[in-house]
Amino acid sequence: MRITKRQLRRIIKEEKAKLLKESISDMTPVANDVGLAASQISDVFADQMSFLYEEEPDAFARPVPGSEAMTRIPKEEWMQQVFAAAEELEAVLEAAINKSIERIEAQLHDGQYHRG
Repeated sequence: MRITKRQLRRIIKEEKAKLLKESISDMTPVANDVGLAASQISDVFADQMSFLYEEEPDAFARPVPGSEAMTRIPKEEWMQQVFAAAEELEAVLEAAINKSIERIEAQLHDGQYHRG
């Protein structure tokens, strides 16, 4: 069985998260879960974009220069783009979630959630 780089990265992150959760009792589990969630979401995105190549072939047609004929973007080229997009999505999601957690934690410490 062959695994992709993306799958290997996810497996490594999951194992690292498990180890850190068992040994540290601070905010690290939250950070690990954020990374794992971002990874899982980007994996689902990549899977969906990969299937799109087969499901919607017309979406990948482009004109042949100097002709009325159409050609299809090669699958390998599409998969490279999907992999790059998934990596960026993972980084953007992780950063956005961490920023939100920091903001909400600061509000919590400032008493903004006090109902009095």
